[in-house]
Order: sequence, then C-alpha cells, then structure tokens
Amino acid sequence: MSKLYQTLLLGIFLCTSVTITQTQAQQTPTESSVADTLELNRVVVTASKIPLSQRETTKPVQIIDRAEIERNSGRDLSQILNQQSGIRVNDSYGAPSNSRILYMQGATAANTLILLDGTPLNDPSGPGGLFDLRLLPTNNIERIEIIKGSQSTLYGTDAVAGVVNVITRSGGEEPVNATGRLAYGSFNSFTGSAGLNGSLGDRVRYTVNYNRESSDGFSAAEEPGGSDESFGDDGFEMDAFFGKADLKVSNDITLSPFLKYSRNDGDYDADAFQDADNTFSLQMINPGVQAAADFGNLRLNGAYSATLTERSFISTFGENDFEGTFHNADLFGNYRINSTFQILAGFNVQDYIIPESEEEEFDENGNPVTVTFPRRDAQIVSPYATVYLKNLAGFNAEIGYRLNSHSEYGRNSTFSFAPSYEISDGLKLFGSATTGFKAPTLDELFGQFGANPDLNPQKSVYFSGGAEATLLDKRLNISAQYFSREVDDLIVFAGQRFINRDKQDDSGIELSADWIVANGVTVGAWYNYLDGEITTTDAEGNEVTEGNLIRRPDHSLGLNAGVQVSDNLLVRLDGEYNGERTDLFFNPQNNFISEEVTLDSYTLVNLYAEYGLANSRVTLFGDVKNLFNSDFTEVYGFKTMGTAVKAGVRFNI
Repeated sequence: MSKLYQTLLLGIFLCTSVTITQTQAQQTPTESSVADTLELNRVVVTASKIPLSQRETTKPVQIIDRAEIERNSGRDLSQILNQQSGIRVNDSYGAPSNSRILYMQGATAANTLILLDGTPLNDPSGPGGLFDLRLLPTNNIERIEIIKGSQSTLYGTDAVAGVVNVITRSGGEEPVNATGRLAYGSFNSFTGSAGLNGSLGDRVRYTVNYNRESSDGFSAAEEPGGSDESFGDDGFEMDAFFGKADLKVSNDITLSPFLKYSRNDGDYDADAFQDADNTFSLQMINPGVQAAADFGNLRLNGAYSATLTERSFISTFGENDFEGTFHNADLFGNYRINSTFQILAGFNVQDYIIPESEEEEFDENGNPVTVTFPRRDAQIVSPYATVYLKNLAGFNAEIGYRLNSHSEYGRNSTFSFAPSYEISDGLKLFGSATTGFKAPTLDELFGQFGANPDLNPQKSVYFSGGAEATLLDKRLNISAQYFSREVDDLIVFAGQRFINRDKQDDSGIELSADWIVANGVTVGAWYNYLDGEITTTDAEGNEVTEGNLIRRPDHSLGLNAGVQVSDNLLVRLDGEYNGERTDLFFNPQNNFISEEVTLDSYTLVNLYAEYGLANSRVTLFGDVKNLFNSDFTEVYGFKTMGTAVKAGVRFNI
C-alpha cells in the first residue's frame, strides 16, 4: 500500500464518517408519526455530505425509508427503484439472471453513481464500471436517498445524472434484537434472511445479517415469433453477508469497521432470441472502516473502503474471467461558522485496478497459447470544497468546486451552484447549475479491444428548476421540476478504437404528488416527460442530430394507493405506464448490423398486502407482480415475467 493510502487511513481513524452521522442522526419515522401528516423534516445527508433536514436542502431528495422497503417485501432493489419518479430500471421484471440497467433522468446507466453508506461502489472490470444492483439485497437496507442532477463536485466521477445512496441498518438499543424473513413464490423462488443487532453497553453497537436467495427463473431470451421451441429456464442463487460495528472510542469519536460479501451464480442466454446453457458467477467483497468525531461546530469526516469483484462467464466460447479492485478514501470536514454559514472541505483518492491475468488463446496454427495481460490501473486525486448558506431570510444556497487530477488524462474540474428560496412555510423554489464528469474506464484506456490511452473524460452541464409545495395542513405534497443536461466528449467506439466524439442532450419534466387522503389512506402519483438526442459526425465530417432514447420512454406515469384496513391489515396497489420506446437489435441474419425496433407501450399493476401479528413483531405478507398478466417487453428479444406471486413472513423480535 502506498504512503498516500497509509496517510489517508491514519487520518480516517482521527476523523468522522458521513455514514455514522447519517445512521445516528436520522431515524426512520414510525407508521404513527406519518399517519396524519407528511414527514418533511427528516434529516438527509447525501445532498450535502452534512446532516440537513429536507426542508433545508437546496436539492430535492427522494427518500425510500425502511417502512417503504418492508411494504415491498416481495421485490428486489431494482424493482423498488423502478417505482420512483425519474428512474427506469430496465429488465427489473426480466429473468432474475439478467443484469439490471438503471437510467436516471434519461442518462445512460454508467452515469449514475451507486453509494453504499455514502461511499462509491465501482467494478473496474465491468462495462463502464457499472455496479450490479443484484449484489445488494434489501433485507439490511435502512433507507435509500436519491439525488438527481450532477453530484460530481461532492462525489467525483460517474455522478453525471445523480447518485443513489443505499444506507444500511445500524445497531439497536437493546442488547440483542433478531430480524428475519422467509418467502416463497413463483418460479420456485426462495428468499431467506436472518440478522442480529443491538448494543453492548453505551460504547458498542453492532449489526450482522445473512441473506440467501434462489430461483429457477424463466428463459431470459424470448423464443422467436412462430417458433414452437421452448427455451430453458435461467435461474440464479445468491448468498450475502453484512456486518458492521459502531465503536464509541470516546464521547467525541466513533469508529465503524464493516464488511459486505455477496455472491451471485446463475444462467444466461446467448443473446436476443438465442437460447444457451451459459453460466455466470459474480462475487463482491467490500471491507472498510468509517469513523466519526464531533467537536461542536467542527466535524471531521473520513472513510475508506475497497470493492473487490470477480466475474466469471462460461459459454460455448470457453471461460472468461474478470477481476477488478476499487479503493476509495475520503477525508473531509465541515465547520459551522454561524447559524447561516457552513463550509465543507475534503480530499478524495480513488484507485482503479485490473490485476495481471492470463488467458488461453489459439495461435495461427490452432495451437493453444497462454497470453499474459499486464496490470492496468488509474488514480484520481481530488480536493474539493463547498460553502453552504442556510436560511438567510428564506434563502439557501450551495456553492462548490472540485479539482480532479487523473493519472492518465491530467486535470479537470467541476462546480455546483444550487440555490433555493422558501416563499412560505409550505412553498419552496429550487434550482441548480452544475457540471459533472465521467472518467474513461480502464478497458477504454488499456483494454484488449480498441483501447485509447489519450481519452479525455466525458463532461456534462446540468440545469434544473422547480418548486415544492405542502398543502392541506401538510397532508398533500406536490413538486414540479424541469431539467436539461448536455454531455460533451462522449466516449464512443469508432474506427476500431474508443474516441471522444459525440454530444448528448437530454431534457425533461417531472411531476409528483403524495396525498394523505384520510388517516390510513394514502395516494401517490408521478409523471415524467423525457426528450433526448445525440449529435454525431458522419463519414463526410457533417454533424448529424437524431433522437436516441434507447429503452427510455418519452412519457411514463406511476400511481400507488395504500389503505390501512385495520390496525393489523395493510393493502397497497401500485402501477406504472410506460410509452413507446426504441431499442437496438443486432441482427445475426444481417451481419449483426444494428436495427432500430419499437417497443410497445405497456401498463403494469402490482398488489401487496400484509397482516401484523404479536404487536407487528411478526408480519405475514403477499406480493403479486403484474396482476393482470400484461404482455410487455423491456429489452428487445428478452422475456419479462407474467403474473408472479410471492408470500412470506418477516419478524423483528
């Protein structure tokens, strides 16, 4: 380990972590606390890296709390995120063996950063550095915070469209508290989890959790039209473990080591309309340490984590193994100058590594030979600072700057300006003008196919504006937002190599409302409009602009309604509509030249119910996805599930 990392790790043990602040400062409201009014003053941290109430933040924050996660006990993380305004997770209803592809506000999947307890997750060996959402089971998630728009000033590369921060559960007040869940459903699907959490005196809190999932699944690939052939099922099985301890070293300092492990094994098909007996294995180990020290007006923050991933794919072409290691170390602190001004400053180091590897290939005579690929790595070192202006006659603002030094392409910088103004207690206006970037991946810089070490980062400019209003004695919350994003220097594969060339423009409108109709009766709705186009250069050097919202609908709508029928029984109905989208089909009958196809619009309705026993310490639940058995396509040439049922029990004792 380099001296730089040793210094950062030493600093971590003397500093604080955003995660500790967030898990101790914010508690999920109980059902009774939101029975009559909407909870609008919950403390959030992702938008600013310091704890602020939702009302004080200058950026809109979507929160999925523990109660909401439990009301989705039959669904995985991708399906829960897919219900949120401004987010589409393609293949969330596909075969469980398929990757889940998240699009935020129309941006490509590689432009949304996934955080675990405030620290980035990244897989350098994967395409675009994408992190696979299937490796994060929901049983140990306390809440999810979603911030849209570029967050690169706070979080660095990949946060062009926004961030999704998955916040894990922490230890409880009692010495021992046991939690668990058992569920079974369609496709011979099983979910089982068990966990312990609690406290050992005043200085130690702990949580440990194990999760097991499996499913026979169904064929990932769609059978070709008119074919009587039946493709084989593509299933999966996953094991996951999470453990964390909060150790109060003194009244001011807390250390929190943690370890997360996930392994996902399953089947996958060859391609659209093509069955195959292929298998895969995905494994992640995520160790780290966080700490917290609070000296009144001064908070020092720090965290270190490593994400080690291994992927293996076995097909008719043989076995392909991929490894990647991602180190992230972040030291930052914020100082409260007075009730109006705070300043945050930090230093972030990220290290991306693909280790040396060997592969069997064939020479010109057909003889097997061993080819050695050298280690590939790149580093980003980033100092950053942000000034927060809080409640100056109703005006709030955030102004930030980040300087990034990349080991290959050199330097680039980002800034953020996000003001908001509270016109009254129930009405707030907000806006932002921010820039972002996505650094080229190791495969793009040094990979085996089309590598270009002279690549520059993709750069974005983002503008947004909108309003939030709370009406009817805080029983109705409505919001409206317009956004526009331009991404320049897109990295594309052209002329047998990766180059910076194209420009992407996206814009859209998001409307949402949450209404407590009566005690125990809630209704929510959202509507998204999206427009996007890409500007590229043809063979003659002319610029060509065309629409390119692949798999992303122009119009989408979501609805949900919940009724607390009795003290013990809750029934909830939710649904979504997605308009026509385009997709690309690389037709093997046409030399794999891409052909544009149209995916029909569709409507999905889901039903969920739960019944509490023993003062709700034991809960029986049932979940029906695709209630009316809609026939729809998320990815051309691949199947989606029909009506699927899952039922089970969860406990907290």
